[in-house]
Amino acid sequence: MISIKGARMVYALMLLFLCPFVQADTQHQFYFSPVCIEAQKHICALRLNKAEQLLAGEKKLHPDNVAIPFLENYIDYYRLITSQDLTNFKKIEEAKDARLKAVRKISTSSPYYLYAQSEIHLQWGFIKSFNQEYVGAMLEFKNAYQLAKQNFEKHPEFKPSMKTVGMFRALLGTIPDNYKWVLGIAGLNGDFDGGMQLIQRYFKTESYPEFILDKQSAVFYYGLFMLNFGDKQKAWAFCDEHTDDYNTNLLSVYLRAFTASKTGKNDEAIHVLQHRPKSADYEPFYALDYFLGMCKLNRLDDDAEQSLKRFVSFYKGKLYMKDAYRRISWYYLLKNDLDKFKIYRELSKRYGSTNSEEDKNIMRETTEGITHDLVILKARLLFDGGYYTKAEETIKQRNPDHLKTEYQKLEYYYRYARILHEQYKYSKATDYYEQVVKRSPVNTPYYFAPYACLHMGYIYQKMGFPQIAKSHFSKVGAYSKAEYHESIKVKSNKELQKLK
Repeated sequence: MISIKGARMVYALMLLFLCPFVQADTQHQFYFSPVCIEAQKHICALRLNKAEQLLAGEKKLHPDNVAIPFLENYIDYYRLITSQDLTNFKKIEEAKDARLKAVRKISTSSPYYLYAQSEIHLQWGFIKSFNQEYVGAMLEFKNAYQLAKQNFEKHPEFKPSMKTVGMFRALLGTIPDNYKWVLGIAGLNGDFDGGMQLIQRYFKTESYPEFILDKQSAVFYYGLFMLNFGDKQKAWAFCDEHTDDYNTNLLSVYLRAFTASKTGKNDEAIHVLQHRPKSADYEPFYALDYFLGMCKLNRLDDDAEQSLKRFVSFYKGKLYMKDAYRRISWYYLLKNDLDKFKIYRELSKRYGSTNSEEDKNIMRETTEGITHDLVILKARLLFDGGYYTKAEETIKQRNPDHLKTEYQKLEYYYRYARILHEQYKYSKATDYYEQVVKRSPVNTPYYFAPYACLHMGYIYQKMGFPQIAKSHFSKVGAYSKAEYHESIKVKSNKELQKLK
């Protein structure tokens, strides 16, 4: 799962090794037996109970095969991050230590030795992040990266560590400049392009069918990086190719629907989510209800609130919770039911976390009592769904001179510019972006101006005016008080690097 803007990056494991197993003097082995391969198929689809049953039987027959506790960690990992039910967190964390101890019993010369430890630490880094144990998460991530790096140096053609090192390099390459001193202290460094090239190399080398989970992980990493920091249409093409099993795989449903929703393919996202597998064999992945409700609201469907209400009723975690309540409030605002709008707006303030930039944006919106213009809100939702013609027809109905607040006027020009931009109407789009910048003081708390500078940079870069593009990208840094400033600056800095 994914913070809303950002990019949400995910998790798994795979390997290139020629021998069927590695055996140490202790007789402990790391061996993907036929049963372990079958269990992987169930894990990657989120049929976790079935995978547990298979591994329990396999453990009785082969108690010294440490691939079994390694895969059991995957089960706990996916169950925790999809349910966000952390009530048994401490008990499950105790199992982590036992699994690491088991992995360390195989031969130190095996590429599995460091690799398996690295992946377990990586998974627990994500788990602790969701549990808001940020110091613990950082230590897990540091251990994961260092182990993967050591293994890659010892076994440079070992595909799983190639993927993990590539992921870390790319991820660390997106860290804002003012936080890079932290990486220096930790002895870490990032290189987004180098990391992406390493993951690309992973896909170009020979694949082995028994390493299912690792390939799925690589697909998530590459697809989400491309979506957030690369070419969105290439991200969709990549996702389309690698998630064709979405009728039987809930993680493929998640990645496919999420990518479709961010690349103007809202109808595809709704189709995938509505036709996802729902039998008792699968884990209850309630975040998919949130995404379905979001996409249906983008299409202005009359029943959009139903999936969102199902999400807030059954979901145990905090991720997406504020936005779900906010979107339910928007639904009732568009229906002119002001009483329910106020109720759900208050609930969006009360529930969920305030850790992500999106959650902080929602808190500001609710505490400041920002009033949305209904026409602009409809246009925004239609735009988010990729319905650009309908969005333009809608926003044309509003005269900016009749808007009541400066916030509404800023949003009008920004939303109109985005709608025009996505339809390649660059001249008028830049005029409207300029209006946003002109009307925004440098200490603006809103994201409209820095994003306007970023998007003008994209336009001039595409039109072949690199110096003008550079000028606009450079202006992003001035809006240090704006929402999403750090993530917008990461994107502008990435483009400035290209233009050097």
